[in-house]
Amino acid sequence: MRKGLRGGIFPPILVALFVPMMAGIWPTFQEQADSFTELLKNPVYQAFLGQIPDLSSWEGLFFLYIFVWMEYVVLFTTIFYPVRVISKEVEKKTLDISLSYPIPRWRYILEKYSSWLTFNFLYPLIILPLTYFVSEGMGEPINYIVVGYSLIGVWFLLFALGSMSLLCSSVFLDSGSSTGAAAVVVIGQYILLKVGQLTESVNWVQKYSMFNYLNHNTIRGLGYIPTDELLIVAVVGVVALLAALYIFENRELAY
Repeated sequence: MRKGLRGGIFPPILVALFVPMMAGIWPTFQEQADSFTELLKNPVYQAFLGQIPDLSSWEGLFFLYIFVWMEYVVLFTTIFYPVRVISKEVEKKTLDISLSYPIPRWRYILEKYSSWLTFNFLYPLIILPLTYFVSEGMGEPINYIVVGYSLIGVWFLLFALGSMSLLCSSVFLDSGSSTGAAAVVVIGQYILLKVGQLTESVNWVQKYSMFNYLNHNTIRGLGYIPTDELLIVAVVGVVALLAALYIFENRELAY
């Protein structure tokens, strides 16, 4: 975990910094909230941003900006980080040395991948307390339980998409092919979500996108994490992870 410390803590801290930044613009934003809300009624904005919350409240602004940024962070991290669990060792030509340890291949990869998953817990651990102090300092109400549930949903999404990226890495090994395959898988699912949000006639395609599940808008509307969506994301993540471990354990490592 110490080797990946810098890369592991940077994305959560980057997202968390947006909380005080939004607090700084909140007084000015309140004066323009109505015109901004009217602008976002454009179908194109709604397709990219999803359901638009009530921007006249601090909670609405928070959910719009923080979780839109979280989507992009999920895109970036799940494409570039999990694939490097294996491909980095291949690039450095140290995979043979790493696998000479007296442990199974699958355990070696699982331990490295688990460190990335552990770093992802920093999202709720950093953002939630910071949100509390900023919101209380401004005297603005916000549902901290729903914020926590939404951040937990992000962690499960990172797990599922990260496992898919790890699977790509176990299949292709080298960095270029692994990253390209992970990009196709992750960005492809993101595009499915956005296409489904454009019009009702094709909204069924969203069901095939992981980004459609444990969405912050859904969690905020319900007030809790939907069990069926949690099960879908968890099962996809576990299956992809087991497939990645199985393939890596049994394949020939000629590279």
